[in-house]
Amino acid sequence: MNKKSILIIEDDEASRELLRNLFENEYDILMAEDGKTGISYIATHLQNLAAILVSLVMPAMNGYQILQILHSKKISEKIPVILLAAQKNTQIELACYSLGAAAILAKPLVAQTVHLRVTRAIETNQRAEALADTITTMKAELSYQQKRMNQYYDRLLEAISSLVESRNLEAVEHVRRIKGFTEIIAKTYMKLFPEKGLTPAKINMIVQASALHDIGKIAISDAILLKPGRLTEDERNVMKSHTTKGCEILNFLKDVQDLEQHNIAYEICRHHHERHDGGGYPDGLRGNQIPLSAQFVSIADVYDALVSERPYKKPYDKDTAYHMIMTGECGAFNPELLQCLETAREEMEDFSDSL
Repeated sequence: MNKKSILIIEDDEASRELLRNLFENEYDILMAEDGKTGISYIATHLQNLAAILVSLVMPAMNGYQILQILHSKKISEKIPVILLAAQKNTQIELACYSLGAAAILAKPLVAQTVHLRVTRAIETNQRAEALADTITTMKAELSYQQKRMNQYYDRLLEAISSLVESRNLEAVEHVRRIKGFTEIIAKTYMKLFPEKGLTPAKINMIVQASALHDIGKIAISDAILLKPGRLTEDERNVMKSHTTKGCEILNFLKDVQDLEQHNIAYEICRHHHERHDGGGYPDGLRGNQIPLSAQFVSIADVYDALVSERPYKKPYDKDTAYHMIMTGECGAFNPELLQCLETAREEMEDFSDSL
């Protein structure tokens, strides 16, 4: 393994020789008699440098000017730079330290002191590098584990939601269709209305949470949920309660969910049957009172209900389903969401055909 190098930039020959003798058994020694040569050595040997020792006072280019260059290139952040000063000047020393100097050693040089200070500076730098590498590795591992947790969480939501849907004799694919339609609508909204601040990360949370939109149906009795005929008024009210019952269920999961993810799931579960004109339930919200996440899932849910076969109905063709939503036959939707459906119509149809 190649030894690391120490670069000595010093116009005084005696000082150069003293420093070379101190470190040549441990490091390869590079020596420059002036600042210009020293800068050239730094450029060509940067990756192998353990430390740079530079005289503060030299003709043409002095140590302070060299330090300024190293600071501007962020080199003094990565490699310890030790200055050698013939006279003590507190103001200059403070300026040097502000530019990243690791130490300032007084001339005439005391061999034992120089060796100790330079060695400690190198060791401190190596520990810092090792710590930075460890932090980088830990961040990568945490990112990987978070990604895996998100995948597990996503699959868990699908499994729970598919179980709920299967009680209603609807295809378990309903959950995946809702997620797909929601994602298409949300991404289209982000493109059409960038000023609204919707982000890919937020869309991902909304798509995940959309799987739970009907989780409250698990609290609805089979007699009502599976009834083949029309529901009575009382039965319809019980069926509508799946929105609020779903929120009660979600509250049991609150402690194991990310807070933002929980809030999005909650607003979708409660408000995906609200309508733009206030004609929905359970709270009769209208317009922008309805959370955007719930609006995405709402139009996705209605579209899927229209184009999918159910035990109580045949599927509508896609053209009919599209026009039923656009003309308000399925309740009033936000005009911005209708614009999204119009823009993404072909993509919605292609996704539906792919399942």
